[in-house]
Amino acid sequence: MALIETDIILALISITDRHHNDAVKIIKKVKPLKLSPYTIIELDLLIISGKIEVKMPVFYENLMETLRYYNVEIVKPSPKHLVKGWKLREKYGLTYFDSLHASTAIIENEPLISYDKSYQNIEELRYITPQEALEKYM
Repeated sequence: MALIETDIILALISITDRHHNDAVKIIKKVKPLKLSPYTIIELDLLIISGKIEVKMPVFYENLMETLRYYNVEIVKPSPKHLVKGWKLREKYGLTYFDSLHASTAIIENEPLISYDKSYQNIEELRYITPQEALEKYM
C-alpha cells in the first residue's frame, strides 16, 4: 500500500521529533506498509557519523522488533533500484539515498510517504505526504 523511508523512521525513534506522533500513527495504521531497504544503511551511516546517538546493538534489535510487530516489510534490495536511482539523480538532482528511496517506490509500484518535498517533482513517483497518508488511512 505504501513505502516509507528514513525520515519516518527518524521521527518514530525520537519522541522529541515534531513528527513523532504522526510517524507512530503511520506505522500503526497504514497497511500494508513497506520500508526502503536503503533506510537501514542510511541509518547506520547517521549513527557512525554521530548525527544520531543510539545504544547499539539494542537500537537495531528494537527497530526490527517494532517493524515485525507492526508487519512493516523491508523491501529486498535489488540492482534495479540502483539503476533507477542513477537515472533519478541525473534527471532530478536527488541525493544518493533520496534517489534510492524513490527508485524503490517506483520499481515496487508503491506510493512513497515522506516529509521530503523534493519527491513531489518526480514525474513517475507517486509521492504522498505523511498528512495525506494519515487522512487516507485514518
